[in-house]
Amino acid sequence: MFVGIWNYLRGYVIVEVRGLALERFINLAVHGGIYLWDVKKQSDRLCFKISIGDFKKLKPYAKKSRCKLHIARKIGIPFKLHRYKKRKVFTLGIFVFIAILWALSSFIWLVDVEGNEQVQALDIVLTLEEAGYGVGQFKPSLNLRQAEALLVNKYPEIIWTGIKFQGTRLVVQVSEMVKKPEMHTDHTPCHLVAKRDALVTYIATYKGKPYVKKGDIVKKGEVLVSGQMPLGPDNPNLYVTQAKAQIKGKTFYRSEGAYQLEQVEKNYTSRSNKKWSFKFFNQRFVLKNQKNTFKNWDSMITCHQLSITKLFPLPFALEVEERVEYEPIKKKITEEEAKDYLTVSLWEAISKQLSPNAEILKREIIFTKNGNAIHASFQVVAEEDIGYAIELQAVELQNEGDKQSE
Repeated sequence: MFVGIWNYLRGYVIVEVRGLALERFINLAVHGGIYLWDVKKQSDRLCFKISIGDFKKLKPYAKKSRCKLHIARKIGIPFKLHRYKKRKVFTLGIFVFIAILWALSSFIWLVDVEGNEQVQALDIVLTLEEAGYGVGQFKPSLNLRQAEALLVNKYPEIIWTGIKFQGTRLVVQVSEMVKKPEMHTDHTPCHLVAKRDALVTYIATYKGKPYVKKGDIVKKGEVLVSGQMPLGPDNPNLYVTQAKAQIKGKTFYRSEGAYQLEQVEKNYTSRSNKKWSFKFFNQRFVLKNQKNTFKNWDSMITCHQLSITKLFPLPFALEVEERVEYEPIKKKITEEEAKDYLTVSLWEAISKQLSPNAEILKREIIFTKNGNAIHASFQVVAEEDIGYAIELQAVELQNEGDKQSE
Protein backbone atom coordinates (compact mmCIF):
# COMPACT_ATOMS: atom_id res chain seq x y z
CA MET A 1 0.00 0.00 0.00
CA PHE A 2 2.70 2.48 1.01
CA VAL A 3 4.81 1.54 -2.02
CA GLY A 4 1.85 2.27 -4.30
CA ILE A 5 1.29 5.67 -2.66
CA TRP A 6 4.99 6.51 -3.02
CA ASN A 7 4.99 5.57 -6.71
CA TYR A 8 1.88 7.70 -7.29
CA LEU A 9 3.49 10.72 -5.61
CA ARG A 10 6.68 10.57 -7.68
CA GLY A 11 4.90 9.46 -10.88
CA TYR A 12 5.29 6.43 -13.16
CA VAL A 13 4.35 5.26 -16.64
CA ILE A 14 2.91 2.07 -18.13
CA VAL A 15 5.09 1.06 -21.06
CA GLU A 16 4.40 -1.31 -23.98
CA VAL A 17 7.40 -2.91 -25.74
CA ARG A 18 7.15 -4.59 -29.16
CA GLY A 19 9.88 -6.54 -30.96
CA LEU A 20 11.42 -9.93 -31.63
CA ALA A 21 13.88 -9.88 -28.72
CA LEU A 22 11.71 -8.97 -25.76
CA GLU A 23 13.57 -11.32 -23.38
CA ARG A 24 16.91 -9.72 -24.34
CA PHE A 25 15.46 -6.27 -23.70
CA ILE A 26 14.32 -7.31 -20.22
CA ASN A 27 17.71 -8.86 -19.41
CA LEU A 28 19.58 -5.74 -20.51
CA ALA A 29 17.30 -3.48 -18.42
CA VAL A 30 17.60 -5.62 -15.29
CA HIS A 31 21.38 -5.97 -15.75
CA GLY A 32 21.54 -2.16 -16.00
CA GLY A 33 19.90 -1.78 -12.57
CA ILE A 34 16.52 -0.54 -13.79
CA TYR A 35 13.52 -1.44 -11.60
CA LEU A 36 10.47 -2.76 -13.44
CA TRP A 37 7.26 -4.04 -11.82
CA ASP A 38 3.96 -5.60 -12.87
CA VAL A 39 5.67 -7.14 -15.92
CA LYS A 40 3.12 -8.90 -18.16
CA LYS A 41 3.57 -10.53 -21.57
CA GLN A 42 0.72 -10.29 -24.06
CA SER A 43 1.34 -12.23 -27.34
CA ASP A 44 3.73 -9.98 -29.31
CA ARG A 45 4.23 -7.29 -26.72
CA LEU A 46 5.40 -6.74 -23.17
CA CYS A 47 3.79 -4.40 -20.59
CA PHE A 48 5.34 -3.13 -17.38
CA LYS A 49 5.45 -0.13 -15.02
CA ILE A 50 8.50 2.04 -14.54
CA SER A 51 9.39 5.31 -12.85
CA ILE A 52 9.85 8.51 -14.87
CA GLY A 53 13.59 8.65 -14.27
CA ASP A 54 14.25 5.02 -15.23
CA PHE A 55 12.15 5.31 -18.38
CA LYS A 56 14.67 7.75 -19.85
CA LYS A 57 17.39 5.09 -19.44
CA LEU A 58 15.56 2.48 -21.51
CA LYS A 59 16.30 3.90 -24.96
CA PRO A 60 19.86 2.39 -25.35
CA TYR A 61 18.56 -1.07 -24.35
CA ALA A 62 15.64 -0.81 -26.74
CA LYS A 63 18.02 0.13 -29.55
CA LYS A 64 20.33 -2.82 -28.84
CA SER A 65 17.46 -5.32 -28.77
CA ARG A 66 15.69 -3.66 -31.72
CA CYS A 67 12.48 -3.08 -29.75
CA LYS A 68 10.08 -0.18 -29.85
CA LEU A 69 8.84 1.59 -26.72
CA HIS A 70 5.40 3.11 -26.35
CA ILE A 71 3.98 4.89 -23.31
CA ALA A 72 0.46 3.55 -22.82
CA ARG A 73 -0.45 5.62 -19.75
CA LYS A 74 1.00 8.27 -17.45
CA ILE A 75 0.06 8.07 -13.77
CA GLY A 76 0.96 10.22 -10.76
CA ILE A 77 1.04 13.71 -9.27
CA PRO A 78 3.78 15.13 -11.58
CA PHE A 79 1.64 14.52 -14.67
CA LYS A 80 -1.46 16.08 -13.09
CA LEU A 81 0.51 19.17 -12.10
CA HIS A 82 1.91 19.43 -15.63
CA ARG A 83 -1.61 19.11 -17.07
CA TYR A 84 -2.86 22.12 -15.08
CA LYS A 85 0.32 24.14 -15.56
CA LYS A 86 -1.12 26.02 -18.51
CA ARG A 87 -4.46 26.67 -16.77
CA LYS A 88 -3.20 29.45 -14.56
CA VAL A 89 -6.59 30.82 -13.53
CA PHE A 90 -7.85 27.37 -12.59
CA THR A 91 -4.69 26.64 -10.63
CA LEU A 92 -4.92 29.99 -8.88
CA GLY A 93 -8.55 29.24 -8.02
CA ILE A 94 -7.54 25.99 -6.37
CA PHE A 95 -4.98 27.72 -4.19
CA VAL A 96 -7.44 30.51 -3.31
CA PHE A 97 -10.08 27.93 -2.39
CA ILE A 98 -7.61 26.06 -0.16
CA ALA A 99 -6.58 29.34 1.46
CA ILE A 100 -10.21 30.26 2.17
CA LEU A 101 -10.86 26.83 3.70
CA TRP A 102 -7.75 27.17 5.84
CA ALA A 103 -8.85 30.63 6.99
CA LEU A 104 -12.38 29.43 7.83
CA SER A 105 -10.98 26.46 9.73
CA SER A 106 -9.21 28.93 12.04
CA PHE A 107 -12.55 30.06 13.50
CA ILE A 108 -15.18 28.42 15.69
CA TRP A 109 -18.41 27.67 13.87
CA LEU A 110 -20.11 25.29 16.29
CA VAL A 111 -20.11 24.85 20.08
CA ASP A 112 -21.03 21.42 21.46
CA VAL A 113 -21.62 20.68 25.15
CA GLU A 114 -21.29 17.10 26.41
CA GLY A 115 -21.89 15.43 29.77
CA ASN A 116 -24.21 18.06 31.27
CA GLU A 117 -27.39 17.09 33.11
CA GLN A 118 -27.94 19.66 35.86
CA VAL A 119 -26.76 22.74 33.93
CA GLN A 120 -28.51 23.58 30.66
CA ALA A 121 -26.32 23.42 27.56
CA LEU A 122 -27.75 26.75 26.36
CA ASP A 123 -26.66 28.45 29.60
CA ILE A 124 -23.10 27.16 29.14
CA VAL A 125 -23.01 28.32 25.50
CA LEU A 126 -24.32 31.80 26.42
CA THR A 127 -21.78 32.10 29.25
CA LEU A 128 -18.95 31.27 26.86
CA GLU A 129 -20.26 33.73 24.25
CA GLU A 130 -20.39 36.55 26.82
CA ALA A 131 -16.76 35.83 27.72
CA GLY A 132 -15.67 35.81 24.06
CA TYR A 133 -15.60 32.07 23.38
CA GLY A 134 -18.56 31.83 21.02
CA VAL A 135 -19.16 31.20 17.34
CA GLY A 136 -16.99 33.24 14.99
CA GLN A 137 -14.02 33.61 17.36
CA PHE A 138 -10.44 33.18 16.11
CA LYS A 139 -9.13 29.95 17.61
CA PRO A 140 -5.46 30.91 18.15
CA SER A 141 -6.54 33.93 20.23
CA LEU A 142 -8.51 31.87 22.77
CA ASN A 143 -7.19 30.64 26.10
CA LEU A 144 -9.12 27.45 26.74
CA ARG A 145 -7.76 27.02 30.27
CA GLN A 146 -9.31 30.35 31.27
CA ALA A 147 -12.63 29.27 29.76
CA GLU A 148 -12.53 26.07 31.81
CA ALA A 149 -11.88 28.01 35.00
CA LEU A 150 -14.73 30.39 34.10
CA LEU A 151 -17.29 27.59 33.91
CA VAL A 152 -16.10 25.90 37.12
CA ASN A 153 -16.30 29.19 39.03
CA LYS A 154 -19.64 30.20 37.49
CA TYR A 155 -21.55 26.97 38.11
CA PRO A 156 -21.21 25.21 41.50
CA GLU A 157 -22.66 22.03 39.94
CA ILE A 158 -19.63 21.69 37.64
CA ILE A 159 -16.56 20.14 39.26
CA TRP A 160 -14.48 19.68 36.10
CA THR A 161 -14.60 20.81 32.52
CA GLY A 162 -12.41 20.17 29.52
CA ILE A 163 -12.56 22.37 26.43
CA LYS A 164 -10.82 21.49 23.18
CA PHE A 165 -10.94 22.17 19.47
CA GLN A 166 -12.12 19.50 17.04
CA GLY A 167 -11.76 21.06 13.64
CA THR A 168 -14.04 24.11 13.66
CA ARG A 169 -16.00 22.77 16.64
CA LEU A 170 -15.47 23.90 20.22
CA VAL A 171 -16.21 20.83 22.32
CA VAL A 172 -17.05 21.48 25.98
CA GLN A 173 -16.92 18.34 28.14
CA VAL A 174 -18.51 18.76 31.56
CA SER A 175 -18.42 16.64 34.70
CA GLU A 176 -21.04 17.58 37.25
CA MET A 177 -21.21 17.06 40.98
CA VAL A 178 -23.30 14.12 42.13
CA LYS A 179 -26.04 15.37 44.41
CA LYS A 180 -25.53 14.26 47.96
CA PRO A 181 -28.50 12.29 49.25
CA GLU A 182 -30.35 13.84 52.15
CA MET A 183 -28.95 11.67 54.90
CA HIS A 184 -28.57 12.69 58.48
CA THR A 185 -26.51 10.44 60.73
CA ASP A 186 -26.60 10.53 64.50
CA HIS A 187 -23.59 12.84 64.34
CA THR A 188 -25.34 15.45 62.19
CA PRO A 189 -27.22 18.01 64.31
CA CYS A 190 -30.45 19.12 62.67
CA HIS A 191 -33.91 20.62 63.24
CA LEU A 192 -37.20 19.17 62.11
CA VAL A 193 -39.22 21.81 60.27
CA ALA A 194 -42.65 21.83 58.62
CA LYS A 195 -42.67 21.09 54.92
CA ARG A 196 -45.99 22.95 54.48
CA ASP A 197 -48.80 24.64 56.39
CA ALA A 198 -50.61 22.10 58.55
CA LEU A 199 -52.63 21.33 61.71
CA VAL A 200 -50.59 19.06 63.98
CA THR A 201 -52.54 15.87 64.72
CA TYR A 202 -49.83 13.71 66.27
CA ILE A 203 -46.30 14.24 67.61
CA ALA A 204 -43.93 11.79 69.29
CA THR A 205 -40.48 13.18 70.04
CA TYR A 206 -37.50 10.84 70.41
CA LYS A 207 -34.68 13.38 70.33
CA GLY A 208 -34.65 17.15 70.51
CA LYS A 209 -36.81 19.87 72.02
CA PRO A 210 -40.41 20.04 70.70
CA TYR A 211 -41.72 23.49 69.89
CA VAL A 212 -45.27 22.44 68.94
CA LYS A 213 -47.99 20.18 70.32
CA LYS A 214 -51.07 18.43 69.00
CA GLY A 215 -53.65 20.95 67.79
CA ASP A 216 -51.15 23.67 66.86
CA ILE A 217 -51.27 25.28 63.43
CA VAL A 218 -47.83 25.53 61.87
CA LYS A 219 -46.49 27.39 58.83
CA LYS A 220 -44.18 26.08 56.18
CA GLY A 221 -40.55 26.27 57.36
CA GLU A 222 -41.46 26.60 61.05
CA VAL A 223 -39.26 24.63 63.48
CA LEU A 224 -41.21 21.72 64.96
CA VAL A 225 -38.48 19.99 66.95
CA SER A 226 -35.19 21.73 67.70
CA GLY A 227 -31.86 19.96 67.61
CA GLN A 228 -30.56 22.22 70.40
CA MET A 229 -31.28 21.36 74.03
CA PRO A 230 -30.10 22.77 77.39
CA LEU A 231 -27.70 20.60 79.37
CA GLY A 232 -29.99 20.69 82.38
CA PRO A 233 -32.69 22.66 84.24
CA ASP A 234 -30.09 24.85 85.89
CA ASN A 235 -27.57 24.86 83.05
CA PRO A 236 -28.50 27.21 80.16
CA ASN A 237 -25.65 25.96 77.98
CA LEU A 238 -26.80 24.09 74.90
CA TYR A 239 -25.76 20.91 73.25
CA VAL A 240 -26.74 19.87 69.74
CA THR A 241 -28.19 16.61 68.51
CA GLN A 242 -30.12 15.21 65.62
CA ALA A 243 -33.79 15.91 66.20
CA LYS A 244 -35.92 12.81 65.77
CA ALA A 245 -39.70 12.68 65.93
CA GLN A 246 -42.79 11.40 64.21
CA ILE A 247 -45.02 14.34 63.37
CA LYS A 248 -48.26 14.11 61.47
CA GLY A 249 -50.59 16.88 60.45
CA LYS A 250 -53.62 17.73 58.41
CA THR A 251 -52.69 19.44 55.16
CA PHE A 252 -54.85 21.22 52.62
CA TYR A 253 -54.37 21.18 48.83
CA ARG A 254 -56.24 23.06 46.14
CA SER A 255 -55.94 22.97 42.38
CA GLU A 256 -58.07 24.90 39.91
CA GLY A 257 -58.58 24.69 36.17
CA ALA A 258 -60.93 25.26 33.26
CA TYR A 259 -61.83 23.39 30.09
CA GLN A 260 -63.54 24.83 27.02
CA LEU A 261 -66.62 23.02 25.75
CA GLU A 262 -65.67 23.88 22.18
CA GLN A 263 -62.24 22.58 21.17
CA VAL A 264 -60.43 23.22 17.90
CA GLU A 265 -58.63 20.31 16.25
CA LYS A 266 -56.24 20.49 13.30
CA ASN A 267 -57.05 18.38 10.26
CA TYR A 268 -53.90 18.41 8.12
CA THR A 269 -54.33 18.34 4.35
CA SER A 270 -51.88 17.05 1.75
CA ARG A 271 -51.03 20.55 0.56
CA SER A 272 -47.71 22.16 1.48
CA ASN A 273 -45.16 24.63 0.22
CA LYS A 274 -41.53 25.39 1.03
CA LYS A 275 -39.12 28.27 1.43
CA TRP A 276 -35.38 27.77 0.90
CA SER A 277 -32.91 30.16 2.52
CA PHE A 278 -29.14 30.37 2.55
CA LYS A 279 -27.69 31.20 5.97
CA PHE A 280 -24.29 32.88 6.11
CA PHE A 281 -23.16 33.53 9.68
CA ASN A 282 -26.33 35.09 11.21
CA GLN A 283 -27.68 36.49 7.94
CA ARG A 284 -30.39 34.74 5.91
CA PHE A 285 -30.88 35.14 2.16
CA VAL A 286 -34.04 33.75 0.59
CA LEU A 287 -33.21 31.58 -2.42
CA LYS A 288 -36.72 30.47 -3.36
CA ASN A 289 -40.06 31.04 -1.69
CA GLN A 290 -43.11 29.23 -2.97
CA LYS A 291 -46.29 31.28 -2.79
CA ASN A 292 -48.16 30.67 0.43
CA THR A 293 -51.94 30.93 0.00
CA PHE A 294 -52.85 28.94 3.11
CA LYS A 295 -55.06 30.55 5.70
CA ASN A 296 -53.98 28.14 8.45
CA TRP A 297 -50.71 26.29 8.50
CA ASP A 298 -47.94 24.91 10.71
CA SER A 299 -44.31 25.24 9.72
CA MET A 300 -41.23 23.12 10.36
CA ILE A 301 -37.69 24.39 9.73
CA THR A 302 -34.87 22.02 8.85
CA CYS A 303 -31.30 23.31 8.86
CA HIS A 304 -28.60 21.57 6.82
CA GLN A 305 -25.23 22.95 7.89
CA LEU A 306 -22.45 22.56 5.37
CA SER A 307 -19.33 20.87 6.65
CA ILE A 308 -16.13 19.18 5.58
CA THR A 309 -16.51 15.95 7.56
CA LYS A 310 -17.98 16.14 11.06
CA LEU A 311 -14.93 17.94 12.40
CA PHE A 312 -15.16 20.97 10.13
CA PRO A 313 -18.63 22.56 10.10
CA LEU A 314 -18.69 25.75 8.05
CA PRO A 315 -20.61 29.01 8.65
CA PHE A 316 -22.93 28.17 5.76
CA ALA A 317 -26.27 26.43 6.07
CA LEU A 318 -29.30 25.68 3.94
CA GLU A 319 -32.61 26.21 5.76
CA VAL A 320 -35.79 24.63 4.46
CA GLU A 321 -39.09 25.81 5.91
CA GLU A 322 -41.98 23.52 5.10
CA ARG A 323 -45.48 24.93 5.62
CA VAL A 324 -48.29 22.38 5.90
CA GLU A 325 -51.91 23.44 5.58
CA TYR A 326 -54.55 22.38 8.08
CA GLU A 327 -58.25 22.92 8.47
CA PRO A 328 -59.46 23.92 11.95
CA ILE A 329 -62.37 21.75 12.99
CA LYS A 330 -64.52 22.74 15.94
CA LYS A 331 -65.42 19.86 18.20
CA LYS A 332 -68.15 19.98 20.80
CA ILE A 333 -67.27 18.60 24.22
CA THR A 334 -70.02 17.49 26.58
CA GLU A 335 -70.05 18.75 30.14
CA GLU A 336 -69.44 15.23 31.45
CA GLU A 337 -66.36 14.82 29.26
CA ALA A 338 -65.02 18.19 30.45
CA LYS A 339 -65.63 17.25 34.09
CA ASP A 340 -63.88 13.90 33.66
CA TYR A 341 -60.88 15.62 32.07
CA LEU A 342 -60.66 18.22 34.84
CA THR A 343 -61.02 15.61 37.58
CA VAL A 344 -58.15 13.51 36.24
CA SER A 345 -55.79 16.41 35.44
CA LEU A 346 -56.34 18.29 38.73
CA TRP A 347 -55.95 15.14 40.80
CA GLU A 348 -52.67 14.36 39.02
CA ALA A 349 -51.42 17.86 39.87
CA ILE A 350 -52.29 17.41 43.58
CA SER A 351 -51.02 13.82 43.88
CA LYS A 352 -47.54 14.95 42.80
CA GLN A 353 -47.38 17.14 45.93
CA LEU A 354 -48.60 14.50 48.40
CA SER A 355 -46.23 12.43 50.51
CA PRO A 356 -46.04 8.73 49.56
CA ASN A 357 -47.68 7.69 52.86
CA ALA A 358 -50.37 10.39 52.88
CA GLU A 359 -53.87 9.39 53.97
CA ILE A 360 -56.67 11.17 52.14
CA LEU A 361 -59.27 12.40 54.65
CA LYS A 362 -61.46 14.40 52.32
CA ARG A 363 -61.61 14.99 48.59
CA GLU A 364 -64.03 17.42 47.00
CA ILE A 365 -64.35 18.96 43.55
CA ILE A 366 -66.69 21.81 42.70
CA PHE A 367 -67.71 22.50 39.08
CA THR A 368 -69.12 25.74 37.75
CA LYS A 369 -70.10 26.69 34.23
CA ASN A 370 -69.02 30.09 33.01
CA GLY A 371 -70.00 30.86 29.45
CA ASN A 372 -68.60 28.16 27.19
CA ALA A 373 -66.22 26.67 29.77
CA ILE A 374 -66.38 24.40 32.78
CA HIS A 375 -64.35 25.59 35.79
CA ALA A 376 -63.31 23.25 38.58
CA SER A 377 -61.83 23.65 42.06
CA PHE A 378 -60.35 20.44 43.50
CA GLN A 379 -59.76 20.42 47.27
CA VAL A 380 -58.04 17.66 49.23
CA VAL A 381 -57.52 17.28 52.97
CA ALA A 382 -54.87 14.72 53.91
CA GLU A 383 -52.97 13.52 56.93
CA GLU A 384 -49.27 13.00 56.34
CA ASP A 385 -45.79 13.34 57.78
CA ILE A 386 -45.02 17.04 57.81
CA GLY A 387 -41.52 17.16 59.26
CA TYR A 388 -38.22 17.08 57.43
CA ALA A 389 -34.68 17.57 58.66
CA ILE A 390 -32.55 20.67 58.10
CA GLU A 391 -28.94 20.61 59.18
CA LEU A 392 -27.96 23.20 61.79
CA GLN A 393 -25.47 25.76 60.55
CA ALA A 394 -22.53 26.98 62.61
CA VAL A 395 -23.76 30.59 62.51
CA GLU A 396 -27.21 29.53 63.66
CA LEU A 397 -25.72 27.63 66.58
CA GLN A 398 -23.73 30.67 67.63
CA ASN A 399 -26.75 33.01 67.41
CA GLU A 400 -28.99 30.77 69.44
CA GLY A 401 -26.22 30.26 71.97
CA ASP A 402 -25.98 34.03 72.39
CA LYS A 403 -29.74 34.29 72.93
CA GLN A 404 -29.60 31.62 75.65
CA SER A 405 -26.76 33.46 77.38
CA GLU A 406 -28.82 36.68 77.45
